[in-house]
Amino acid sequence: MLNLIKSDLYRITRPRGLRGSFWQYGIAILVVYAMMTALTMFANSPLYHEMTGATIGAVMAEDSVTVFFADMMGGIVPLCVCFMAVEHALAEFKNGYIKTVLSARSGRLSYFAGKIVFAGVLSALMIAFGAITALLCTPLLMGGNGFAAGDTPLEVLAWFAGFWLNTWAVATLSFVLAYATRVSPVSYIGAFCIEANVVPQFLVGLAYSAGGYLSFLAPARPVLETIALWAPSTSLSNLGRGADIFRAAFADAWGPMSQAVAVAPGIQALLTGVIGVAVATVLVLAIARKRDI
Repeated sequence: MLNLIKSDLYRITRPRGLRGSFWQYGIAILVVYAMMTALTMFANSPLYHEMTGATIGAVMAEDSVTVFFADMMGGIVPLCVCFMAVEHALAEFKNGYIKTVLSARSGRLSYFAGKIVFAGVLSALMIAFGAITALLCTPLLMGGNGFAAGDTPLEVLAWFAGFWLNTWAVATLSFVLAYATRVSPVSYIGAFCIEANVVPQFLVGLAYSAGGYLSFLAPARPVLETIALWAPSTSLSNLGRGADIFRAAFADAWGPMSQAVAVAPGIQALLTGVIGVAVATVLVLAIARKRDI
């Protein structure tokens, strides 16, 4: 398994011609950050002041460091990881690599378990890249100001742990679609929907409708809300609040989702990532046992 993971890491980090997907998606992140930085600098320029009579100032200076990282990485990094996971999985079917590696059904579980571990390593690499790059942008984004709200080192560590676990979870769930369908459009669109919190939002919509025109769903409302609340993409959205999620009171955090089975929001963010990875692993291994290579 370790040799396969090393091979996967080598293939995504090949620097020659920027063939490795790590560099390709890394460039995409750099472009997004460059655009954000350029727009911020323009909004604080004399030209913008002449045009509008105001500037936006250091837009992130009033936030904490974890809110800053959430704003910079929250949407783009998990999405890139999901797309990289799908691209990697489908490529091994298209180029026949998986057939050369697996000569017998007995080696399948080790191979696919290695892919789950690889998704975790990939998530960590992309988060580290996104965080370091975001830090390099801080002088231009914040105009030399510091963060107004302080997070303790433990809170920062907990936030990054939650962000990593839930990014890993959405990546492994994207693997499920790729291995189950092996169809590029379905896999990529599905990965986007998984990361963008589409399914949980749909379930929440059904739960709210249970009190109206879909009243027959009323008995299922707590179940629908619970499933939506424990989705990794929901936790990624909640982590957008930064380390505040680890200080929030239960009632203040969940509000209208009061019928859902939940725990303290910070603890739930960590648990959701672990549970998401575990569920996706079971599904991937079940698919591996059944489908032909």
